[in-house]
Amino acid sequence: MNSNFELIEKDINGIKVIKITGELDAMVAPKLKERLAKLVENETYNFVINCEELSHINSLAMGILRGKLREVKNHDGDIKLSNLNDHIKTIFEMVGLDEIFEICATEEEALAKF
Repeated sequence: MNSNFELIEKDINGIKVIKITGELDAMVAPKLKERLAKLVENETYNFVINCEELSHINSLAMGILRGKLREVKNHDGDIKLSNLNDHIKTIFEMVGLDEIFEICATEEEALAKF
């Protein structure tokens, strides 16, 4: 069911770019939480989450992102979202997360905001 879920990471000028592919639901959201926790533990506080290939996100995953945003902001960091498709963007808007996350059209735009 979620065999297409994947996190692809790269570092660009000290910013961790994480591309999420597939469905981010209750089965795989803990994997994202674990990975972000490990990165923050290793003093990585600036992230771009590229959602170009994200097909679904649930409330648990959104809660994880919101919690990590609060945590990295305590270290003067940030999480910016990029490449949200219309479906994912609508979900973020419906729950008000578009007001706390900076949402950028492209990964490059998100990187430039740091």
